[in-house]
Amino acid sequence: MNKNQQSNANQLCFSIGRPLAVLLEEVQDSSSDTKLIQAAEQILEALQTFEIANKPGVSKSARTSQAIYEILTK
Repeated sequence: MNKNQQSNANQLCFSIGRPLAVLLEEVQDSSSDTKLIQAAEQILEALQTFEIANKPGVSKSARTSQAIYEILTK
């Protein structure tokens, strides 16, 4: 394994189990790349939409419910 692969593996181990929203907020807080910050903001907005769609009483198929659950728990 080369040095880049080892670094990526270490980063992956560090991020496993941490909510996607937390990781995106870290990107927003630590990045100096405007496009990356905007992308993180858009993904956070999408996650909020999925959270609203996941609430009880919102009409959706079982397959959609499962997909939303998996997105929110990754």
